[in-house]
Amino acid sequence: MRSVLLKSENPINTSRLDLLRQNAGSGPLLVLTHDNPDPDSLASGMALRELLHTAWGIESRLMFSGMIARAENRAMLELLTPVWEFRDQLPGLDQYSGIALVDTQPRAGNNRLPSEVVPDIVIDHHIPLQEMLASVPYTDVRPEVGSTSTLLYQYLEAAGIFPNPNLATALFYGLHTDTLGLARGSVAADEVAYFNLLGLLDREKLVQVEQAGVQREYFLAFSRCLQAARLYGRAVFAYLGEMHHPDLTAEMADVFIRLDTARAALCLGKHDRRLYLSLRTKLMWKDAGTLAQTLVAGLGKAGGHGAIAGGQVPLDGDDAGVLVQEIQKRFLHLMGETGRGEPLLKDELV
Repeated sequence: MRSVLLKSENPINTSRLDLLRQNAGSGPLLVLTHDNPDPDSLASGMALRELLHTAWGIESRLMFSGMIARAENRAMLELLTPVWEFRDQLPGLDQYSGIALVDTQPRAGNNRLPSEVVPDIVIDHHIPLQEMLASVPYTDVRPEVGSTSTLLYQYLEAAGIFPNPNLATALFYGLHTDTLGLARGSVAADEVAYFNLLGLLDREKLVQVEQAGVQREYFLAFSRCLQAARLYGRAVFAYLGEMHHPDLTAEMADVFIRLDTARAALCLGKHDRRLYLSLRTKLMWKDAGTLAQTLVAGLGKAGGHGAIAGGQVPLDGDDAGVLVQEIQKRFLHLMGETGRGEPLLKDELV
């Protein structure tokens, strides 16, 4: 077993661990995350499962809803976190000693937990929904930290548990993707977790995840997204229309924010009677979570932190085009941009 090389102040102490254990009950604990889970949420749930089992012998079941369509995320699920179960509808909740939410919060609009059900545990790094969290017995919500994987790493560290290679790889990749390799919204705790996990992970599996193969249709979708993007001064906006999977908005927002003149990039698309949006901002210019909540105020739900945010708007028969125009109008107003904009791919560039 390798020793930890780097240390930082860890807020998880014996009292916090005891309180977590008490609220998990005797098991099994039901662990849920947000719809269409990303690497950070998949890794965080696995880490909570490992903590409960190894430290206290408490069993748990991990369930997700929605799709895992992005090639890297599918590879991570199959290679590193296969215990997650897909459930479009949750089973009876009375068979569990407790419910935990990781990388999401109650009534955030992006998970399947019924709004009237209060979870026993919430561990997340997005902006806290204070009213929704007030009645939760155990909460650890720290938006200043770059990933929920970092928080769960601290729990493992506090309990004296070294993650096995699969879990270490999952936590590392979850942290890596949410912080862009510590380049986006990371703090000292993220750096400690990142470099310590680097010494524990399975490098071969990490490569398999990062270089997961994509189908030919992916490149067609990518091309259509590039064609849809418009540039308004320092803002990139793209409506992708009907999408074959909801992860596409996040994937393209990550691409568009790399434009050297952009301060923010917003992508929207339709999938399964919902309008999905992903927002990215440059170098903490403005908090993306706060901006995203303003964009969908009165229309849907959004959340995030630092430079990354996402949201959903249920269509329910509403004209998607009208909603897109309203969100676009709000976005350009927040950005201080006017005019008709121009195609990102101008004729002289293609």
